[in-house]
Amino acid sequence: MAPSEVTTVASDPVVLAVEQDNGSTTTKCGDGPSVDTTDNGPAPQEYSMSVSQGPKRRSRRPKSKRGIGKPTGFEDYYADGPMTPAEHEEIRQIYDPRIEEALARYQWKRRMENDRRAIFFKYLQYGGVDASQNHGTGVPPRELKQMSTDDARQARSQTMIPMERRSLEVNFEEVARGFWSSFYCNHYNPDNQESIKVATGTIRNFLTYLLYHDVCPEYRDDIHRARKICDLAFVELWKNVQLIQQGPGSFNLSCSMLFGGRYCGRDYDEHSLWVPAQVSPSGEITNEAAQKVVKFAIASQGTHEQATRFQQLATDVQLSARKIDDIDGFEIISVHKPEDTVRDFYHEFAPDLPVVGTIRAKSFINPAKPEIDMTSKERQEWRDGTGPYHEFDFYLEASLLQHCYPGQRITSNIWKINCGVYYFDEVISVYPSFHLVLANDLMLHWKTPRPTSKAPLQLVQNLGQRGSGHEEGEEEEERNELDMAAVVRAVNMTVQNDGEDKDADRVNTNAE
Repeated sequence: MAPSEVTTVASDPVVLAVEQDNGSTTTKCGDGPSVDTTDNGPAPQEYSMSVSQGPKRRSRRPKSKRGIGKPTGFEDYYADGPMTPAEHEEIRQIYDPRIEEALARYQWKRRMENDRRAIFFKYLQYGGVDASQNHGTGVPPRELKQMSTDDARQARSQTMIPMERRSLEVNFEEVARGFWSSFYCNHYNPDNQESIKVATGTIRNFLTYLLYHDVCPEYRDDIHRARKICDLAFVELWKNVQLIQQGPGSFNLSCSMLFGGRYCGRDYDEHSLWVPAQVSPSGEITNEAAQKVVKFAIASQGTHEQATRFQQLATDVQLSARKIDDIDGFEIISVHKPEDTVRDFYHEFAPDLPVVGTIRAKSFINPAKPEIDMTSKERQEWRDGTGPYHEFDFYLEASLLQHCYPGQRITSNIWKINCGVYYFDEVISVYPSFHLVLANDLMLHWKTPRPTSKAPLQLVQNLGQRGSGHEEGEEEEERNELDMAAVVRAVNMTVQNDGEDKDADRVNTNAE
């Protein structure tokens, strides 16, 4: 066989040497023994052939999934690397003026997934940072790679601090309190602990970054307090979610069925399910079962006067309840778990019912809601702290008491039975102990007014001059009617003019 006809196929690299001397051919494969064959053709030279496996084909994942699984910077074990003295001086030079450069560098250092990015930007917007647009959207990836690190970092940044907001007060603690206690609960409505952990961990990681890089040393103590709020929010927000999902409990639901409230008048037959709180393994309840729940709760936790009064009114069929007005809910003062004697009482006489404990609470008015309609004297008493004040003792199952803590605020309707026992109705919302209401969420979509030459503005400015010509003694109501008529005419005239105007200014004005 001629050397040119020798073919080797193998999975591993092989070196094949072919030698010929006086008509005999010697074939050597690797370091093994040689094999002599007879061949008629001349083959004076030696050939070496190397056959190797081709390069492995790399599987390309979709672009949207290439970053999944890589470090993000939010891991529990993650820590920023140590800094050299030169880097520390550079950072101090950069960060001393404002926090805007810190935001750009933080976004450059962290790989944020969609849920983290959404909560982080919403937190910044709540704190007054403009994160509504991506300033580097028009930069292609190729140009981004050719930029310097500083230019690429600025192109990738999606945040900026508007000039008109640079003079606002900086308070990390209050922003954290308002964001977690008011905005986050109302807009995100978390239903599992993992989502709360991701949200609070993201903001805490950002605050830790500010501390580590000494971004704003004058606010170091304030940032430490804000980090503690994030830790507290992770614990309390999850308890609030569980209380909303499982509340208000068997006793309160039974009272609502029997005396008045959200569940009053419901017809629960023997085959109906009582989903919010089960009083038996099958989850079935009737009016008789609700009466049993109320009787044992008052007998075990109520005072002697309350139990005696309840028995007398029940015998005379005169039990009733009234709703307490002018309050939005209650704030928990203390939580008392059921004692051993109460557990033994339930175990002996009502093993099918959940054991109840008590919570001590006071009346709560939600500052986020409009003020209650009252006289000026009553409103002044409320503002001075001398208005009506209520304290309550509620009965709650032991399984729900673990989700209650002092300072917790619950929005619900409160009722009082004529025997002196209180109960609360459906749990509408629950706020943590650091609850704070700010006006920041109202300013999220605020747009600064700009001057315009449209007719309504000119006419409204001249309303005072046009109204000054009225005779003395004219009724104030008539003057207001004339002013409102002028405003309506001005608006109608603007609408008519806008229908004829086709320029871009009309489009911008309508959009605003």
